[in-house]
Amino acid sequence: NSLQPPSVYMAASSDNAVNASAEGPSLRTVVCGLSLPSCVFNSSNPFATSLEDLQALDASAAGAVATRTACPGFVHDEATMKWASPDGANTINCLGYSPLPFEYYTGCLPQLSGAKPCWLSISGSAEEVGAMVREAAALAPSLPGGLAVEINLSCPNIAGKPPLAYDFDALRDYLGTVFDAGPPPPTLAVGVKTTPYFYDAQYTGAAAVLNGCPHLSFVTAINTVGNGLYVDVATEAPLLAPSCYGGLGGAAVHAIALGNVRRLRALLRPSIAVIGCGGVDSGEAAFRHLLCGASTVMVASALLHEGVGVFARVEAELRGIMASKGYSAVADFQGKLREPAAPQQRAAAPCAGLAPPATNGRSSVGGGGGGGGG
Repeated sequence: NSLQPPSVYMAASSDNAVNASAEGPSLRTVVCGLSLPSCVFNSSNPFATSLEDLQALDASAAGAVATRTACPGFVHDEATMKWASPDGANTINCLGYSPLPFEYYTGCLPQLSGAKPCWLSISGSAEEVGAMVREAAALAPSLPGGLAVEINLSCPNIAGKPPLAYDFDALRDYLGTVFDAGPPPPTLAVGVKTTPYFYDAQYTGAAAVLNGCPHLSFVTAINTVGNGLYVDVATEAPLLAPSCYGGLGGAAVHAIALGNVRRLRALLRPSIAVIGCGGVDSGEAAFRHLLCGASTVMVASALLHEGVGVFARVEAELRGIMASKGYSAVADFQGKLREPAAPQQRAAAPCAGLAPPATNGRSSVGGGGGGGGG
């Protein structure tokens, strides 16, 4: 049977309703049957490539350790595949997958401390991914912290291979083939990383496929927003030259990520946890993701800028927000975004000659002077 993680809308269980400790509110949580000392950890990214990277993450305050995506047959080109930060807050990359194979990571994970869960990110054909899931299932019992496998179906940087997460018929067939040999064992959580969705039909289409796969335990939302372009004013060329376009991450995609987390949490069955990823560069950003329904949050761009110390900072800020609001555990507010009140209907104007509202349809949140247009 597939793992059955608790719904974010359920009251906290005895596993994750942890009393506030001396360091403040608790960030401990249980996701997909895995116990995390903190709800904040890294996503699959370039700073999770080598054993040394993973050991640094393991020794940090991160609640889990996620590897970079391994994909059979992927060839890394150092000259053209790169990442950059144009402003110190956002990132753009055209990297693709890890230059190291799946077997490298299955060899690395047993060398970590075992004090926290591991997230093994993979991609490839359905047959290849199915085989890797079965190998991971054999590895999982030997890892004291537990193991999750994240199937990356959303990288926007693979030439000639658009993200499968946008093609729902193909996605349904793909997942069917991955689990053709049967469900993963209870000791292994398996989920997918999705693309950013933008339209109602995309959300409902994706949710129908994901809900229809009984073996999925989580969904990570989102990957980078593809086809971004930054221009270097000094050189008058793309920042990623000789490549041009890349996936955008960081604060610029935070609102898109929150929308995806909120919409997917509402549409997916309760046994599928949603992991929030996108613009988590502060305690406030993490709080927003959790409030919108994320079970945990992942950090990428801020890790590239700041190093592994980012986890302790974000966690301290998140605890501060929780303490100021009287929350002792993540479950106290997780998935409890306050719904906006329905707007009141304006009474019909008694006379066609009345002047239009003073705002002229340009109302801003919070009052004050005029703001920029959309």
